[in-house]
Amino acid sequence: MKAFIVEDEPIARERLKRLLKEIGGIDIIGEADSKEKALSEIKDKEIDVLFLDIKLPDGTGLEIAKEVIETMEEPPYIIFTTAYGEFALEAFKVNAIDYLLKPFTKEDVEKALSKIKSTKSKISNLAKIATITTGTDILIPVKHLSKVVLLKPDDIYYIKAELSETVIKTKDREYFSSRKLYEFEELLKNRGFFRVHRSYLVNLAKIKEMRSVEQSKFLITFQDISDTIKTSRDGAKHLREYLNI
Repeated sequence: MKAFIVEDEPIARERLKRLLKEIGGIDIIGEADSKEKALSEIKDKEIDVLFLDIKLPDGTGLEIAKEVIETMEEPPYIIFTTAYGEFALEAFKVNAIDYLLKPFTKEDVEKALSKIKSTKSKISNLAKIATITTGTDILIPVKHLSKVVLLKPDDIYYIKAELSETVIKTKDREYFSSRKLYEFEELLKNRGFFRVHRSYLVNLAKIKEMRSVEQSKFLITFQDISDTIKTSRDGAKHLREYLNI
């Protein structure tokens, strides 16, 4: 598991590094003592878990978490390490896996890491479970108000990543899920869905028209709904290659 540490106090940073080495199985691939340095280095690395202090000289760990979630296709799991308990609610709004109050112990860190392993295991088995329980088709559990609804992939127009959840758009309404966009991408990769933007996964069968716009992007319109989506430049490039157009 690859870890990155953001902590402005050298003593606290070294202590966390020592605990992770004692636990084992953790490759510390980077560290930063400020928001600016962290965001600069994180974007070029593949990280499994990001340890974030809350208060930094030039910002907060919460701001880093939001930036990471919004800009990275596969954001890392986030564990906050802080002396301030009052930010816990905000931390879990950005899908933090745990919130460790200083001085935390080796056992506290181990428990937080075990949550990541448990979550990864559930994700890796999710597609298999859906296929086995529904035969040749997949039914996707999503939330609508206080209910859980099972959607067929054919009913979905697009899926959008937001800060703490994903929005699943059908002809009639929007549903919500705690799954990440890359999880849906893996689940639906052989069912006509295509990643056109870091925040959008589109059902190609529901597209009405794709019009070229600025910077070689596409503006996508859909059958039966008025929503439009603008691809990223890379998304449009990959879509052209995929469709051979």
